[in-house]
Amino acid sequence: MNKELYENYEVQQALQQEQLNYQQVLNAPALHEQMQQNQSALVEQTNPKKVIRDIILRLQGLEEKPDGELRTIAEAKLNKCGIDNIWYILDSHINQNIIFSHLDSKEIKNIMNQLQKDLVDDFTLNWKEYGIKKKTDLDIINNSILVNIYLAMKRAEGQNEKNWIGKISVENISSNSKQLVNKKEGIWSKFRL
Repeated sequence: MNKELYENYEVQQALQQEQLNYQQVLNAPALHEQMQQNQSALVEQTNPKKVIRDIILRLQGLEEKPDGELRTIAEAKLNKCGIDNIWYILDSHINQNIIFSHLDSKEIKNIMNQLQKDLVDDFTLNWKEYGIKKKTDLDIINNSILVNIYLAMKRAEGQNEKNWIGKISVENISSNSKQLVNKKEGIWSKFRL
């Protein structure tokens, strides 16, 4: 390739790169909006209210299809009275206040121990009233409640949830600023269309 052809090639490549950069800057608002949508979808998937709803549906033997329709997949473990009581316990322990708080492992252990004692007492006294047909279901119900509450509290250990949300925001801000920064103009900037 001779020198003149090579220079023409470099000029064309520089012009194409500038055009691409220009298009990316024009699309930056759309990219920013897309990132915000992705972030909100991720936060929504970890929303405590959604977690509680999934647990309650599971205890009712139901599953929600993507279109929102509920279908029966198993026999319900609790009746309405039991579901109402379990919802209250879950909603009291799996919520934004808990996951955005700052707990240490000792606090989590103390809360979980007390909650386990309270649940065992409640189930021992009210299992028939809650519509529990088999005593072996008590362990299934107890574990599904305690594990999910424990995981919600682990989200709060050392303010991990706040750090996680902050990290997503910082990553989005830093990636947006990288897209919007223009390169310094070089010798090829003189050859604009």
